[in-house]
Amino acid sequence: MAEHTPAPYRPRSVYGYAIYIGSYMVFILYLIWAVVPEEFLHNWLGLTYWPSKYWAVAIPIWAVTAIAVFASVIYPAMNMLKTPNIDDVRTIEDKSSLRCGPTVSGGIPPVSDIPIMEVCRKLYLPEHKI
Repeated sequence: MAEHTPAPYRPRSVYGYAIYIGSYMVFILYLIWAVVPEEFLHNWLGLTYWPSKYWAVAIPIWAVTAIAVFASVIYPAMNMLKTPNIDDVRTIEDKSSLRCGPTVSGGIPPVSDIPIMEVCRKLYLPEHKI
């Protein structure tokens, strides 16, 4: 079985090069379609059917809009759905939690996890109520 590694090996490098060249060719065709007038394409090159020039502008705008919506709405929503509630057992303790051990008076406290409720109290509750 092949080892999963990011280092290039022969098939990966060939596919990568083919995708690299193919993407540049598609980009050049896109630029020709978007910039060159239809009369030139029809009379000089003999190409009679091309999609409307409207799509040369609309497709990139739609793609950028879709990426912006994903980045600003969908991705944070997915993260919030995966985040457990504050009273969930996974936010209180897991296999990697460090419990607070014995402390020495006047000494440096040992390294441990701060309980989530204490963090919320410090961050979100005012110290002195007015």
